[in-house]
Order: sequence, then structure tokens, then C-alpha cells
Amino acid sequence: MVKYNPTDKRHKSVVGAVHENEVFTLSVECAGASRVFFCFWADGGKQVYKRFMRRTEGDTYSVSVSMALRGLYFYYFEAETARGVKYICKGDLLDGVALDNLGEPYQLTVYGGNADTAAWFKGGVAYHVFIDRFFKGGEHGYPKGAVVNGDIFAVPDHRPVGGKVLNNEFFGGDLDGIRLKLPYIASLGVTVIYLSPFCESNSNHKYNVGDFLSVDGGFGGERALEALIAEAAEYGIKIIMDGVYSHTGDDSVYFNKYGSYDSVGACQSKDSPYYGWYTFTRYPDRYKTWWGIDTLPEVNKLNASYRDFICGEVLPEWLGKGVAGVRLDVVDELPDEFLYPLCAAVRENGDNIVIGEVWENATDKIAYGRRRKYFQGGQLDSVMNYPLKDAVISLMRDGDGRKFVNLLLTQIDAYPKACLDKLFNMLSSHDTKRAVTAISGDDVKGKDAQAAYRMEGERLETAVKKFMAASVLQYTLYGVPCLYYGDEAGLQGFGDPFCRACYPWGRENGELVKFFARLGALRRDELFKDALTENIAFEGGVLSFDRIKGGRGVNVAVNVGADNAEITLKGRVVLGKMPADGEKSARLAPYEFIIAAF
Repeated sequence: MVKYNPTDKRHKSVVGAVHENEVFTLSVECAGASRVFFCFWADGGKQVYKRFMRRTEGDTYSVSVSMALRGLYFYYFEAETARGVKYICKGDLLDGVALDNLGEPYQLTVYGGNADTAAWFKGGVAYHVFIDRFFKGGEHGYPKGAVVNGDIFAVPDHRPVGGKVLNNEFFGGDLDGIRLKLPYIASLGVTVIYLSPFCESNSNHKYNVGDFLSVDGGFGGERALEALIAEAAEYGIKIIMDGVYSHTGDDSVYFNKYGSYDSVGACQSKDSPYYGWYTFTRYPDRYKTWWGIDTLPEVNKLNASYRDFICGEVLPEWLGKGVAGVRLDVVDELPDEFLYPLCAAVRENGDNIVIGEVWENATDKIAYGRRRKYFQGGQLDSVMNYPLKDAVISLMRDGDGRKFVNLLLTQIDAYPKACLDKLFNMLSSHDTKRAVTAISGDDVKGKDAQAAYRMEGERLETAVKKFMAASVLQYTLYGVPCLYYGDEAGLQGFGDPFCRACYPWGRENGELVKFFARLGALRRDELFKDALTENIAFEGGVLSFDRIKGGRGVNVAVNVGADNAEITLKGRVVLGKMPADGEKSARLAPYEFIIAAF
């Protein structure tokens, strides 16, 4: 028998990433072995180091080690037996069983510094608002060429003009509208509002920034931002901004392709102070663009002038006004030489949070040929947890609990605990299908068909029920749930622009809104700040786990199978299927759940 599970303290004394120079013990069970070695190497290194493991008791072999240098390491165990050498590598983490051939190694993340910056973020609830589509609070101007749509129940227009998607349809949402809806947002238990970009721009999404140092007038300008920050603070809510630093708009102070600004842009003169920010292949009409979109000239992040501008002027401007952190758009495109000073600048201006947009496992991410160091110290506090989003949605669609549990255990094993507790867990975003649509599994081809499609009747009821079960996992697992505006109201929609429809004020799914208010209230329990996630199991179609801290805990059980399932209660039910009086067990129908305190 061979047994090793890095998420079990009996096998690895420090669960998750370890701090540089931190001593930890590895223990592997291997029946029939005469000698066992711990074999490891540093990321990119060619030499495999071996450490002899001492037999401690029975068939258990242990070694205590520490890593002097932060970075990524890989390891396996080598056991000498009467039948030859066995290589104990990564297997199915759910059962704690490793493979006995030379296969995938285990990963060890070693970090330095303080990983528990912005600890205030833990235990909260985030609310992601796409500003133009939330609520109109005042009368403001619109950019030249804007198409104003006053019908908040309309489907956003997807049709290109002259072969281009102009993103010039505006519904009027603004910062004052968010401020006016703070009582509603607070009723959902929200502690952080994550805003889509608010800097001046001619588009509805503002990702093609025109001026990094100005709040868009159509959103109410600087006055509206300051009022929102101040009033949100009265509700105990902080504001996080979207930082878009890999490109600018061509219609910007810095590029000024159309002469819209009273500046000498890079497109106008090689003597422009911004000329070195961009890469021209044939001046002035050919230049490096972001993903081939000519309205988005890409910025050279290694340019010292640009780096100093973002770190020394832009970030201090908004953080100084009370913004509590930044979500970094396409952080994979920001090299370490830019990211380290950027993150330092965020923290120099207060206990602010830095969240990166990463769609994969951020601890072993390779982008543009370079291994990223996001969680090795001095960079990110958190990332958008797309792997968990995809896993939750897949779980609700195919019921493969083993695959889901292995994802959970992989994340628990890979991240520093303080960062794991701050992972930004969402089920949908401005870049993806609405959660209820994704969970339904409906696959409609073509923008015209997607614009017209709406689930109804029993199919919609089933999708909503699955969505509620998915949200229970989102709100009770490690990390911080991020609710995308309108998901709680039942909004449907495929990808951009249909996932960016207006909040349906007056036509909400009221029961769903109440459900999310209850989930938000549940998050106020201190357990959800940094309690351990333990006893993760999948049996008989039921996924279950505990959050445990200081002798208290909650047990979460969700039936993701196709049949009814009987579960034994661990404590008092606080949300979900209520058992009959005095009963110590409960029968869960498919996609029903129980959260019990013990």
C-alpha cells in the first residue's frame, strides 16, 4: 500500500504553500519499502536532490526540510522495495492515493514576505458592477457617436457597424446610480464593490481608456466617485477599481489618433512624451495593438516613463481618494518588472488589495514563455478564481464530484493559506456567460439566436435550482464570493454583450434575491474568514465538506446526483433543507443542500 496526500497534515505538516526557511515534515506510507527518498528540484532546474526519509512507525517514512529560496518546486518519492524501485507521484487526491510509477510530480509553492496583506478582504462578499448597466442616478452627457437606449429591459445590441463592434450603446448607468442603490447592495451582505473601469473613455465598457486621471463625465465625474466612496463606507463597503494597464484607447490623451485631446499624442509626433509608450511598425498608422484590435494600441510596460506614470501618479490618485484596491485586467501581460513596482505602489498607499485576472492555476502559470511569480511574495493578494467557477458549473452539469474535489484539493495544496482565503470566487463575469445560462448547458450558436434565446418553464426552474446549489458552494468554500450584478435577480445571457444586460429593476426574481441576502448574512460568521476547509468528500452523489476553526464548524452538503440521497446531520441546520423535528438525518433531492452548524 502506498499513501500520500499533501492536503492531509499527517502527510505534510504545513498544508498549502510554505514560507521560505519554514521547516515542514513530509510523511509517506509505503508498505514493503526498505528505503524511501524525498526527491525534488527547483523550477527550471535540472538537478534532482534526494533526501533520505527516516522510518518513524509502521510503514511510515518521514523527513523534515525547509527551502531557503522562494519559488516553485516539484517533488516525488522514491521507494526501494523487493520488487524494485517505486516512484510515488501525484494521483487522485480525493483518496490520498498516489501513483507508483514515474508520473506527474507534486508541486510545492514557496513564498516570501507577508502573504496576509489586505486581510480585511477575507470573509466578505464582493459585488461586481458593470457601471453603464446597473442604475441611472443622474443626467450626464454621452460621448460623440453614442447610441442611447432608455429601455433597461432591452437586449444589448450585438450588430457590428462597418464590420466593427463599436461598443457605443449606452443605457445610462452611472456612479450616482450605484450610490442610490447602496441600501439594496448592503442588504446582500456586500462588503466590497468591484467596479468596471470608470476612467474617461468613449466606449460603454471603458476598457479603451482615454484619460487615466479623469472619471468619465458620463458616469458623473470625480464628484460622483468621491460621493460613492464616502457613502459606501457608511455601509461598511469598500470600492475596488478595474486597472487596465496593458493598453490604452487610440482616442486618448496619450495616443490621440483623432486629435480629440489638447495634447501631443504618440500618433501625432515622435517628440510626444508618450511616443515611447507604444511600438510603431510604420509611423504613424501601423502599431502594435492589443489582440489585433486597432482601437487598442498596446503599451510597452517596460517603458520607464509609463511605469512611473501608473505607479507614481495614477494609482496614488485613486487610492488617495479612498479606492481600496485594484483588479488588474489581463495581468498575464504585465511583466514582473512592471508588476512588482505596481503592487508596491498599491500597498504604499494603504492596506489595499491587488487582484489579478488569471484564468488558470495562478501558482504555476506560464505566460509568454515566463513562469509567473504571482504568489511567491510581493505581487498579488488574490486572483479571479476562474478554475473554481468552471469546476462548479461543470459539477452542476455533469455531477462529477471526484473531478471537483481534486480541483479543491489542488488549490488548497498550491496557494499560501492567506491567499487561498482571499481568492476571488465568481460564477460569472462581464467576460463570460451568465451563471444560470452556463449551468443550464444550453448551447445556442450565432449572435442573433443568442440575443433572442430565453429559458422558460421547467428548464428555467431546474437551471435556477442548480444555480442556487452552485452559489452555496461559492459562498461557503475558501475565498471570497463575488456576485456579478443581476445574477441574484435571475438575469440570463450568453457571452458579451448579452452578459452585460441591465439589472432588471422591478422584474427581479424576488425569491432568488432573498436567497442571496440569506447567503450574505451567513458570511458574517467569523468561520468564513479563514477557517480550514476539511473533510472534503464525495459519496452517493453528495458533495460535502466542513469549515472548522476554534472548536466550531459548519458542514455543507449538496446533492449533485440524479437521485435522492440520505445524509446524517452534523449539527443544527442554518440554511437549506430542514429535517423533520427530532430527525438526525435528512433526505436531499437532486440539487438540494444543507448547511449545518456544529
